[in-house]
Amino acid sequence: MITLLAKVWFDLWGDKSRTLQVALVIAIGSIGIGLVVGARNLILAAANTSNATAEPATIRLLTDPLTRPQLEGIKQIDGVWQVEGLYTETVEWRLTDEDEWQTASLKGRDDYTAQLMNLDALLEGTFPSQNKVGIGKLSVGTPMLSMGDTVQLRFEGREVAYPIVGVLDPIGPEPIFGETIYADGETYKSITGLDTYNLIQLRDRTWDLSVAENTDRDLSTYLEELNVEGFGFSFPFQDRIIPPDVTSATPILNALFLLLGIIGAVVAFLSIFLVYSSVSAIITQQTNQIGIMKAIGASSLQVVWSYLLLVICYGLLAMVISVPIASVAALGLQNLFVTLLNIESNPIRADLTAVVIQIIICIVVPLLAALIPLVAGIRITVREAISTYGLTGALGFINRIIAKFRNIPYTIALTIGNTFRNQWRVIVIQITLITAGTIFMMVLGVNDASRFTYDDKLKGVHNYQVALETKEETSVNRLETVALSVSGVESVESWQVSRARARPISQTDAAVTDARGTVFGQPPETDLYLPELVEGRWLQAGDSYVVVAGRQISEKEGWSVGDQIRLTNSDLQELTVQIVGIHFDPADGTSLHIPLSVLQAEWAGNGMANSVWIRTTQTDAAFQKDVARDVKSAYEREGIDIEPKSPYADGENTIAEISERLAVGVSVIVVLLIIMAVLIALIGGVGLSGVLSLSVLERRREIGVMRAIGASSGQVIRLFVGEGLILGWLSWLIAIPLSIPAAYFLTTEVLPGVLNANLAYRFTVSGLLIWFVIVTVLAIIASALPARSAAKVSVRESLSYS
Repeated sequence: MITLLAKVWFDLWGDKSRTLQVALVIAIGSIGIGLVVGARNLILAAANTSNATAEPATIRLLTDPLTRPQLEGIKQIDGVWQVEGLYTETVEWRLTDEDEWQTASLKGRDDYTAQLMNLDALLEGTFPSQNKVGIGKLSVGTPMLSMGDTVQLRFEGREVAYPIVGVLDPIGPEPIFGETIYADGETYKSITGLDTYNLIQLRDRTWDLSVAENTDRDLSTYLEELNVEGFGFSFPFQDRIIPPDVTSATPILNALFLLLGIIGAVVAFLSIFLVYSSVSAIITQQTNQIGIMKAIGASSLQVVWSYLLLVICYGLLAMVISVPIASVAALGLQNLFVTLLNIESNPIRADLTAVVIQIIICIVVPLLAALIPLVAGIRITVREAISTYGLTGALGFINRIIAKFRNIPYTIALTIGNTFRNQWRVIVIQITLITAGTIFMMVLGVNDASRFTYDDKLKGVHNYQVALETKEETSVNRLETVALSVSGVESVESWQVSRARARPISQTDAAVTDARGTVFGQPPETDLYLPELVEGRWLQAGDSYVVVAGRQISEKEGWSVGDQIRLTNSDLQELTVQIVGIHFDPADGTSLHIPLSVLQAEWAGNGMANSVWIRTTQTDAAFQKDVARDVKSAYEREGIDIEPKSPYADGENTIAEISERLAVGVSVIVVLLIIMAVLIALIGGVGLSGVLSLSVLERRREIGVMRAIGASSGQVIRLFVGEGLILGWLSWLIAIPLSIPAAYFLTTEVLPGVLNANLAYRFTVSGLLIWFVIVTVLAIIASALPARSAAKVSVRESLSYS
């Protein structure tokens, strides 16, 4: 036993580079899985803990204004134990008269000391009370909002100023975008002039999905009787019903980590694949040692145990490397999502499930992978094991092809031939490198697609720079005359924008499940909106009751060109139109475009509109913002009230701002995908180094012959570096046609389900070139140690037979 342990130690310490390579291969696979599992469990645990302490509602709806008696009527519905009404609006704020007005979300409760559901926690100071407001945690200090300040608020021409007395934060997972102002019911009314609720939340004493569904149906009937529309509040899928033990963040987190988990599983599989190859190569190299051990009395079981102990040592070393790294990385992801989801993080700890999985990956799985080559190895007889035949002269298929080309330099021919000598090993490393390259180029392709979607594509469709929405319909001539008087405005168009529900013409009555979209009444001949058609045609002069629908809403509802749909606006006015086209819009996949004249005749009034679309003389972000501010000021002087929100996004009136916001949401996911791709690239590099190291060990005598006939150390080094480059470049060529459809599928099919948004794919060569550089550098680095080792082999050492 001591002899076997000594052999294991000699194998570990005697070839430290191989030990490190095998341990790193296992560790990287373990890190990939540990990172994904650990981060998911930590994030969901933090979200669930926050959700449980927030007293979550099971039904949350944004509604048209509801009075207190109407809210009290909801309590009579079966399955309603508690109901609570909240207020929410977009307001403008500033600290001094010299500051520019900025937008913020205004949230209100009747009494913050008597909250029922989805609680807001007090972090500092006191709760908002009459004529005193609070600010959100994310608003503190950015931009310069702090406790003790007096903030000026403006809503529909009404201006008030109140002191900031507290800092609040939602307890449960609820993403917060931008600044938030908190006010009690009386203060909310003094700011907005409104005392009606537009966000309702309710729950039963106990949770039962079927009961909740019945309650939601009865609630919808009740709201319809009041001519009040309500739709799901939860982000990002607007679900109406949310189980109390499932946070609003759970669906998007599960989808995201499923995607990352698949890539992590690929990482782990590749690492185990390389472990199998490495153990096979070690046994092949040590065939004579196996024969000697058997000749001096070692049993097959003892031989197996010696190599299993070796694999266990590799695994233990990998575990020491991977568990801390994966745990720290998982905590880093937790901190990132804690900020994004606005939840409290758990105490610093490692996820036990992730650690157990990593131990299995590091110890158990490599042992299972090693059994197959071990079983084959112990079957070798003593005579077969200790027989040595010197240099072999057999030529492979590649060698025979190269031999036919007489003008190829000998060193190049030798490099190519040696590269493909061990075909099984070539297959193993090519699978690893091709997979790494495919995923890496796929991820960079998605990154390029997201940048393209929210930059070139978005700005190509939206051929304007500023969009403003008025609070009331206003004369088109007046809107455009005022805007054109502002410096920096090149051209202006007036549109009518309405939020509406849509249902098939075959559906007689409105329903809770009706699609919701934004209706744009616009001149058919507009040059400020240049649509990208997916199917059918665009609006034409002379069109009447027709619509071009967004791709996202059309795919979700199963609409196609020729279908008729019925639109219902917030005033319950209906309009029947026929779909003549389907288009793609990166800013809004639910947009419905109708001739302006039709919408004016049916909903707005002839010659009236409620939004302006402005092209500026310069297109940089700062200039767009300045023009938006100046146009707002010009309208205010003329008594035209402007909504704080834009037709597309709250508080964002310029294309530059909308583009930036949309890009941020995708960038987080792309960064996570790139992290997984880098892990795969590292596996490919370590695996390639291992393959070339084994090649050096197997060809020591061949290297000796080369040195004996005059080959220099530089020539030997170039030989092995050349082999690495050939393997790397070959994998790059094969991965290119695989990565393009993979990137297209991930961009157009997978991520839309995760983000609830559509992306446009565009092929670019940047990802291909970046991976080419990476795989070249990896090949050179991975070849460096084996090549250096090969150059050090002396003629006497390499030609001696032991």
